[in-house]
Amino acid sequence: MIRHTFRKTLAAVAAIAALGPCASAFAFTPPPFPRLAGIEMGSQNYNDTTYQKQLAKQSIIILKYYPGMAPGGESMDTIVKQIKAINPNTLVFIYIQSDYQNPYAANDAWTAYRDKLNSMHWWLYAGPGLTNPVPTLGSSSWYTVDNSPYTAKDSNGDDSIDWITKFYVDNDYKAIPDIDGFFMDNVFVKPNVPGDWYDNGVVLQPSDARAQAAIQAGYERYFSLVRQLMPGKYQIGNITEWGRSGSIPGGYEQMADGGVLEGMIGASYSIEGYAGWQAMMNQYTQAMQALKDPKLAIFNQWGSPTDYQSFRYGFASCLMNDGYYSFTNSASGYQGVVWFDEYNAKLGQPTTAPPTSAWQKGVWRRDFSNGIALVNPKGNGTQTVQLGGTFVKIKGTQDPTVNNGQKVTSVTLNDRDGIILLRLNPLEQPKAPTGVSISN
Repeated sequence: MIRHTFRKTLAAVAAIAALGPCASAFAFTPPPFPRLAGIEMGSQNYNDTTYQKQLAKQSIIILKYYPGMAPGGESMDTIVKQIKAINPNTLVFIYIQSDYQNPYAANDAWTAYRDKLNSMHWWLYAGPGLTNPVPTLGSSSWYTVDNSPYTAKDSNGDDSIDWITKFYVDNDYKAIPDIDGFFMDNVFVKPNVPGDWYDNGVVLQPSDARAQAAIQAGYERYFSLVRQLMPGKYQIGNITEWGRSGSIPGGYEQMADGGVLEGMIGASYSIEGYAGWQAMMNQYTQAMQALKDPKLAIFNQWGSPTDYQSFRYGFASCLMNDGYYSFTNSASGYQGVVWFDEYNAKLGQPTTAPPTSAWQKGVWRRDFSNGIALVNPKGNGTQTVQLGGTFVKIKGTQDPTVNNGQKVTSVTLNDRDGIILLRLNPLEQPKAPTGVSISN
């Protein structure tokens, strides 16, 4: 899951103010293909105009923020406005999380947040009394927050997830009213550590259905409450676990407007790596079906920006459904916009639904008004397929042996490869759906 250490050096927490942003709903027109997204939380140079132009080339971006953060002396709201001035259709989300913190850290931007968790004993505990907060999985400095709705209530009647949700609305949304919503990290299906999730002295293992119900109830409450407090905004999350080991919890269906399927290809935990291409695509399909319109699913791939075959494989796989493609450079993580020749291909709108079976020789195909996408799954071997007409290869500079602008009636794809081809004569393009509004 997405983890960060940048919180250690944050500035002081801003005071809570009255709700100022406009509460009216807005409409969103889904962009043509390819649809691109960026997870941009490793750098703080959001005030750099060159970087802003790169960010604005994407349809969805996720940025980090902490109370009082002002890159280069500019407020984050000013930066969001600058990005949207370049591309008014770019959706900007701010990263938040509710499942971990450090109860022992020194004063920083999260002091007020941490003090509240400490005073209310809203940590996850694994032993008798309130003395043993549970470290997060694989960490010795971050500890697990009990973000279920079964924690003690404060004087205002708020449990932990209620208060946390209101904290982010008061400190992030009010400071950056021009954002399009929050990205909530780690929307788990089940806990990854054991603990007393019901604050009743009983330690439950992650495999226990009661523990899973507790954490799911917390995220269901978050999405319900944040919609009330941020009407007219989209709410997305880290949905990497959704559908990986079976069905998606019923309470999660139509809960979020979108989410990140993190590291679908190329990471140590990638489903494509341990379960294969079809399992990955099954999860992708399940996640898309579980999301509310306009289904802002982000298909995230990790890899080397010069491994063009692996990129094409992931990019074409994403195009088999309606998600937004995100590439993360494994060497630098969630910072910097990597651009590929294929991003410049104007595929337009799909003319066929997401395929449910292979098209030819185990190769999958999807048609668009201006071109086609082909993907050859891992394990299918090298395949040569007949296209049923003449198409044009993309003209590019990054991999000229493939993207050479040649006309072709057939193509040969290596195992674990993909390709984008353009039509000689674009089809009549169907109108994209417009005015997709948010129902809270």
